[in-house]
Amino acid sequence: MNIHALIIEQLEWDGHLKSFTLQAQRDLGQMWVAFPDEYQNDRKGPFHFLDSDYENIFEEKNAKCREAKLPPNKFFEEKGNYCFSTTWNQIPTERNELTYYSLYLPEYAVPDEINITDTYQHDLLFKKMIYRDDKKKRYIVYLECRSRAGRFNFKLNTKFHKDEKNFKNTRYSDDQTIDFYERGIDEHWYYILSDNEREKVSNFFAEQIIINHGKIKQSYKPTIIAKKNNPWISGSFYLFVVVVILTIFAIIYKTVQWFVLPIVIIGGAVLVGIIGAFQLRNDDKLREENFIKLMTETYKLFPLLKRDEAKKY
Repeated sequence: MNIHALIIEQLEWDGHLKSFTLQAQRDLGQMWVAFPDEYQNDRKGPFHFLDSDYENIFEEKNAKCREAKLPPNKFFEEKGNYCFSTTWNQIPTERNELTYYSLYLPEYAVPDEINITDTYQHDLLFKKMIYRDDKKKRYIVYLECRSRAGRFNFKLNTKFHKDEKNFKNTRYSDDQTIDFYERGIDEHWYYILSDNEREKVSNFFAEQIIINHGKIKQSYKPTIIAKKNNPWISGSFYLFVVVVILTIFAIIYKTVQWFVLPIVIIGGAVLVGIIGAFQLRNDDKLREENFIKLMTETYKLFPLLKRDEAKKY
């Protein structure tokens, strides 16, 4: 996958945290990486680098980056269990660009709980990917950083214990863990489309029916509410037409006999219904065949379009 930037962290048992970032460089071109399970080649970190230049930069930064000693409120031990917390704010995000955060837990650390929330909205949980790296004897936490606001904020809290003997038999999963690339199938499109395009795609997903082993189930439904057209915008043309027609009726009333007045009133009432029908059709609330039927029945209300009963005789 094409990555704009990487944030790499590695935690040790003594409370030291190694942190550094790696960003795509214009002179080197795009930075393509792969997740650990995609290749069996040796790698120095949580990603495979397809370009050796970026891999060399990663190794250099990994060797020279500063290790910071965490304060007691960020990393502490309690009855054999360890707790770690980290916060990242104002991570720049751009449309059509990926930024990933990855955290190496200490060697042989087995996670008991991993929660990633928005820094300011703690009830907003983020999806994450968890991978047991048997070669490094560490668990890796992956987080995709995306935000329509152009800045991404998150807070990570994890609890873990050490299990050197059974490490390779352990596994971690919760309601917020997903597989690699899983989120991309459902949600990546949302960030690369305009508002109107998002609405069309979300409506398409909502209407899809998937037949799976003889059972019918509704496909993925984004929680996006379609916007209703403002009648003063989409219906202004029809309103203008009605005003013109009523003006013509009024002129006719002034120039002809009084008994034409009922025609003016009936015509205005029918035209109001026509405006509503056009508006429903414009908002896709009325099917084309039903719209034609409605218009046919409406026009039958005009005396000139009614059948001439006298012709029967």
